Amino acid sequence: MRVGTVVKIVDDKKFGFIRSPGLHDDVFFHFAQLEKPPQWPLREGDELEFEIDELARIEKRPLRAIRVRLPEKPLSRKLVNSDAPELHAQHHPRARRRRPAWRQKPGKGGSDPADSE
Repeated sequence: MRVGTVVKIVDDKKFGFIRSPGLHDDVFFHFAQLEKPPQWPLREGDELEFEIDELARIEKRPLRAIRVRLPEKPLSRKLVNSDAPELHAQHHPRARRRRPAWRQKPGKGGSDPADSE
């Protein structure tokens, strides 16, 4: 299933459009294609999973979704350090940070490959 964001909703006619990063055009969907109607009204910016009608795509007709559903997990939310502090890498307080020998600066004892030419 593809993932997209709701771009526009027309509530009185019960349809809307989804924008997906892999597609050039917006995808039309009707509320009847929703697998489980959401408890809250759909809004612009909500994320959806959907399948495209392949026959319409092959015949070069406007894209439309045949199955639309809300994702089980939020798709665009990224983890930050405060979400899971136990997963943040901790270094020993007395550990010294040294540059690897192969990563010497050109002027300090290391040979610069540009000089050999």
